Amino acid sequence: MRIIDLILLLNDFNRNNRVFVEIDKQKLAVVDLEVTTDGVYLKTSDKLKGIKNWEFLLLLNKKDYYELPLYYDDKKNHHQLFGFRVADDCILLG
Repeated sequence: MRIIDLILLLNDFNRNNRVFVEIDKQKLAVVDLEVTTDGVYLKTSDKLKGIKNWEFLLLLNKKDYYELPLYYDDKKNHHQLFGFRVADDCILLG
C-alpha cells in the first residue's frame, strides 16, 4: 500500500484510535517510522502503547513519502502492508 492511499483512508477514522500491526492475531503497537529510499518501515513494540491515528498521520504526511510503499519488520524479514481493519477502537494494519 502506498503512503498516500493509507493517508486518505485513515483520515475518515477517529483521530484517537491507536495504530497496530496485526500479525497472526497478535497486535504490535506502532511506535515509530524509519524512512529509506525504497519505503517506509514501521517500528513496533509489544510493550508500549503505541501512537494514535493523528500522530501516525502527522508522521506520514510528507510529500516525499507519498509514493513509497509501507512495510513492517518481523523478527526475520520485512513484509509489505496491503490494508487495515478497525476493531475495538484500534486500527489494525496488515
